[in-house]
Amino acid sequence: MWLPFVKIFLAVFWGAVVVVFGFILLVDPYDGGRFGVNWRAGVLDENPRTASTSRGRDPSFNSVIIGNSHGQLLDPARLSTPGQRQFVQLTVPGTGPREQLTLLDWFTRHHPRIGAIVLAADATWCTQDASLPLTNAFPFWLYTGNSFAYALDALRSSTLDRAWRRILLGVGMRQRSDPAGYWDYETGQAWTFNQPVPDGVSPASGMREPQRPFPAIDRLNAIFSGLTDVRYVVVFPPVFVTSLPAAGSAEAERMAECKGAFARIVADRGDLLDFFVDGERARDPRNFMDASHYRSGVAREVEEQIAAALARPRP
Repeated sequence: MWLPFVKIFLAVFWGAVVVVFGFILLVDPYDGGRFGVNWRAGVLDENPRTASTSRGRDPSFNSVIIGNSHGQLLDPARLSTPGQRQFVQLTVPGTGPREQLTLLDWFTRHHPRIGAIVLAADATWCTQDASLPLTNAFPFWLYTGNSFAYALDALRSSTLDRAWRRILLGVGMRQRSDPAGYWDYETGQAWTFNQPVPDGVSPASGMREPQRPFPAIDRLNAIFSGLTDVRYVVVFPPVFVTSLPAAGSAEAERMAECKGAFARIVADRGDLLDFFVDGERARDPRNFMDASHYRSGVAREVEEQIAAALARPRP
């Protein structure tokens, strides 16, 4: 008596799986353009880990900002120049070089002509660990070229939720998330970082020729070497003075060599802007939301220098 029931159950179950699977592939919840599906509704998704799938292949943009929350406050609209460079934000909080290289690769694969690449680098890029370890989970399956792996990973409840959002976008019942990906972390937050500068703080500054390997920078250079006629700006964003490495420390030596490694790979094709230094900006707590995240006024200063770097004639 139970065998017919089992057969019916399995038939219904696998039939439902096939229907759901086909629905997901047809709707393309993350706007990844796989399996020949390419309807440009954008996405309704406030998670940059997944929303960057759509933003990173959007033909409206030809330039990109890569980084984590230390580059998040850079406004792509302020860096864009009509008819020349249109920037999209692919910064993702809590990421390091492994995830950011994946996002950069995704962007370059979907843009045959690129205007500029701005990388907001931080200490995570200075690792000597060739595995480029992760701090937080990241959906690499969305950004690889393996469609089979994508299809398997797409069978999850969060994907179904995004599929319904895409349908609502497609019929005009919802508005897409900002396609440029800008999110101001100061919005709605009260400034409370009134931290004095401790006596005797003496952080190190400067850069030097690298004497050790920096595998993340080597991988970045490999991507840069495969591109032509692209302007690069690598930015070391500012931090409060207490977050700078102390003079003479091993961390200070590593950071100086790391900056030197970056300077070497952009020497003939871009600029290195180093704000990760001591000075009046770094010693004024009014410039920061916390010890490692600057405020919008500082972001405007950084943007101005990035824009000036992009406007300079190529070497």
